[in-house]
Amino acid sequence: MDTEAHIVFDHVSFGYHKTGEQCLSDISFTLRPGESLGIIGATGSGKTTIVNLLMRFYDCDQGAVYIRGKDVRTYDRDALREMFGVVFQNDTIFNDTLRENISFGRNLADEAVRQAAQTANIADFIEGLEQGYQYRADIKGANLSGGQKQRMLVARAVADHPEILVLDDSSSALDYKTDAALRKAIQTGYSGSTLIMIAQRVSSIMNLDHILVLEEGKMIGYGTHQELLERCPVYLDIYQSQMGDIA
Repeated sequence: MDTEAHIVFDHVSFGYHKTGEQCLSDISFTLRPGESLGIIGATGSGKTTIVNLLMRFYDCDQGAVYIRGKDVRTYDRDALREMFGVVFQNDTIFNDTLRENISFGRNLADEAVRQAAQTANIADFIEGLEQGYQYRADIKGANLSGGQKQRMLVARAVADHPEILVLDDSSSALDYKTDAALRKAIQTGYSGSTLIMIAQRVSSIMNLDHILVLEEGKMIGYGTHQELLERCPVYLDIYQSQMGDIA
């Protein structure tokens, strides 16, 4: 094993025992500290399952997942999850102030909350409100737009400078310009965090260090954007359908 590795998936397979559904088959990759991984594939291809195994919401059936050279199954679950800042697909905004929605009970300093909001490209919106960070969100963020809610969730995820940052389809409601600005801010301000980004858009992940392409739980492509354009027909098809023909 790479002694400098931060995250390692070593021939990992997983299936739901109650249904017999096989979700992942023989997944292997390595990330060093501060590297970034994009994961792309159709709905149900196993993208989110990778995060669930990494954070031990489930344990793999075969192979092993390592963080800092230790099998994740040897960590205390709470200690393991404290390493992460995460935006899940089903995360929600609470009926509380915008500040508390970002701080999330962690007693963060005002400057840390503001820096997180700036990174998530939501600070201008918040500071333009009469009540600013004390503005109260409705239940599930009903008084915020879809894009504002996603940017608030990103601010929450980055606010405590996590060791591992996971963004699961966290920019689907953003326009391409805002999405690009958000990604640049994260990679600039949180370059020390190892980043895993799950996305439907090629544009969201094409500049990351590594890209994993999943299809029905199988690893059908792994490499840089350029390598996958040349070697992975499925990735090329996704790229052409979203971005147009290659010049």
